[in-house]
Amino acid sequence: MKLQSFFVFLLWLCPALLQAQPKTMNAYFEELGQRRQHNGNILVADEGRAIINFSSGYANFRTRTPNTPASRFNLASISKVITATAVLQLRDKGKFNLDDAVARYLPGFPYKEVKIRHLLTHTSGLPDLELFEDLVKQFPDTVITNRNVLPELAKWQRGLYFKPGNEFRYCNTEYNLLALLIEKLSNMSFPSYLKKHIFAPAGMKDTYVISLYQKDDGLIAQPQMKPHPGYDSTFITVDSIARFKYLTYNNSGTNGQANVMSTTANILKFDLAYFKGKLLKTSTMQEAMTPVKLNNGTVYYDHRMDTMDGEGKMTYGLGWEIFDQPSFGKSVGHGGFKFGLATFYLHNLTKNQTIIGFDNTAGSEFGRFITSALSLLNNKPPMEFRTSRSLVTLYGTALVKQGADHAAAVFNANKADKAGYYLNEGEMNDLGYNLFYMSSFPGHREMALEVFKLATFIFPDSFNTYDSYGQLLKDSNKKVEAILMYKKSIALNPGNEDGKKMLSQLLNAHGVK
Repeated sequence: MKLQSFFVFLLWLCPALLQAQPKTMNAYFEELGQRRQHNGNILVADEGRAIINFSSGYANFRTRTPNTPASRFNLASISKVITATAVLQLRDKGKFNLDDAVARYLPGFPYKEVKIRHLLTHTSGLPDLELFEDLVKQFPDTVITNRNVLPELAKWQRGLYFKPGNEFRYCNTEYNLLALLIEKLSNMSFPSYLKKHIFAPAGMKDTYVISLYQKDDGLIAQPQMKPHPGYDSTFITVDSIARFKYLTYNNSGTNGQANVMSTTANILKFDLAYFKGKLLKTSTMQEAMTPVKLNNGTVYYDHRMDTMDGEGKMTYGLGWEIFDQPSFGKSVGHGGFKFGLATFYLHNLTKNQTIIGFDNTAGSEFGRFITSALSLLNNKPPMEFRTSRSLVTLYGTALVKQGADHAAAVFNANKADKAGYYLNEGEMNDLGYNLFYMSSFPGHREMALEVFKLATFIFPDSFNTYDSYGQLLKDSNKKVEAILMYKKSIALNPGNEDGKKMLSQLLNAHGVK
């Protein structure tokens, strides 16, 4: 494919899929490509018909392979919607009830009070990826697969984090167990079941579950990131960054929670099949999209939405995230994230609109252009493009190259330039953590402490800033200072339970009041 520019802007016009495109939406995506603020694919559909299928950037920066509509992305946690659909298919065939104990079907599962429903709704209390840390410490080159899940749970010493059904706590392990359940009750491998009962009926010919030993098919968009956000702007493939080995290599062999490979067009095919009732009966679909109720009878709500900006709140059903937005009504979908990869799938139930977005650099603007696409679909203006540069990156680069005093001077000289620079708390937090835990040059930890020292003055009302500073102080053996920061964090947010646990440990260990 001939490239006309460094970043390719593609509006793939296929008469079988596309209808007339609103000029405002066309113009928005053209500008998005020109500004190089997106690296991946996005499809926007109205009434089941694609009106935008857009690609930009590189599937692989090293080889300069462009993203195209045929590029296949790891769906990450969008895969959970597909896994949950398979579970409900088997339930509807009478294989089990959602309130059956998991241990009834998976011998060796140690928690008899955990039900299948708890797995689907993230209310089991099970451990997440920390489950495998001891195994990987003992065998650093091992690749975790689903067959490791039950043996590691049997050895897990800390028990459940809470009584099943009492709380919502997002957990990938639950969906590994659901994949095992599908295999047990269908007498098929998990990939084979999905291919026969979901991908084939939906016409998803370019979708598959990637296996541990499967070679790159040449169309896979490689997750890529800057090895040191905040002071290094070069993109490289994530699997070449040693510090991410636990997540990108050691935990690469599981399925159910992720590792379905697909295209934007194929996810639209899933969307059409699902909402036309080809995969589940209508009553089961409604059940899947009903918010989870905790044991106390309340509906769990998170007032932060996955990926999207703007007003709204989110809850969870049976594998679906459920969004309630004042401007757009009710939607369902799911977001996904891996280092160097962001994915999002949204189906607006009120207006029958669909947005599918992938970015294989997990760019900072991902949520903004997803939100803008939804706004444009509903005749609302998109979010303005950010033309300013990151003040955190300017500061971080100066810090690493010329030291703390120069960096502070650069920061203060530019902080009032709101048109030229934006300031983001999350970027500041990432810079500090990256310097402390993920860098190796002399003085990197002292620089990280400087970052959070400055952050407490910039974001004095942020409990998370003090919590993060406390963690770095603790790990620098500055226990008294760490205690002060944790106390400040908890004063700002009395609900900071992790901070309370850490403060209690510090006080008990050192007798400091």
